Amino acid sequence: MWPSPDDEQPTSQAIEQQSVEATFPSADELHQQASLTGVPPSTAILGGPSTPTAATGMNSMNPITIENRKAGPKVPMIVAAVLTAIGILGVAIAGLAGASMAETLEGIETGPYTFDLTPGEALTHTDDDNAGEMGWYLLIPGDPKADVNNNGLPDACDELGELSITDADGDDIGERVATINCIKGWDYYDIEDQVVVGVICSTTNDQNDGASSLNRCEIGEEIFVSNNNNVSMKVLDQDAMFIPILGEIVGDGALMGTSFFGGCCSLCGGLIALIVGLMRLGGDKQNQHMQFQIQ
Repeated sequence: MWPSPDDEQPTSQAIEQQSVEATFPSADELHQQASLTGVPPSTAILGGPSTPTAATGMNSMNPITIENRKAGPKVPMIVAAVLTAIGILGVAIAGLAGASMAETLEGIETGPYTFDLTPGEALTHTDDDNAGEMGWYLLIPGDPKADVNNNGLPDACDELGELSITDADGDDIGERVATINCIKGWDYYDIEDQVVVGVICSTTNDQNDGASSLNRCEIGEEIFVSNNNNVSMKVLDQDAMFIPILGEIVGDGALMGTSFFGGCCSLCGGLIALIVGLMRLGGDKQNQHMQFQIQ
């Protein structure tokens, strides 16, 4: 039977839609094909020629591959190199500052600050900055290493006899204002041919354990020192000796500490960055297939 003119004729869009439905397999068919061939469904439909053909008037469907790149090691390696260079430079500066401070200490001259202590002469304790005093070294002639009788004391200390330390009234104040010990590990600086018997009025806190000062001296207090064998004695004013170089020592110490700390932190940061960079070496590119239909 011939169709009447009033019957609805199929449009071109309907024809194209039927062509698409006839051309593309269903999802179940794709999964079945993938199970048989081992090829993922997206590859099975996208790997072959585009369908439908140009005769249908449809735009073709092509696979689009998006590369998902892993972060590379370049940036962490650069950061590691920079931090390592900074760390090495910081440690080097700290070493130079430490060497400068050691050279300053080794260059201390005690001669200009050493005075004869005559009988009846008083040592007057002062503390202008209220920070405590390093005190006076008490010196006697002799070799600190000479010990003929092997009693553990320098021979000069054996010859000193009894030491008397009194105030202006003649009262014994030795235990309070002085620390007498010939075998204590005193700093000798450049002292030669003298034995350090002890220290008088060392009122700064002990830097090793934070304990109280060795001695307790009153501001303006007069101290008299003598011995019963009339051995000549000298005193070294440690505070007067260190004041001229104190600023240089503090500056070198601060530079050494900050540079060493900064250098160590930079080296640690460089090591972490290096580990991160090494972990990123050999990362494979992961490709992600995506399918788009353009109408």
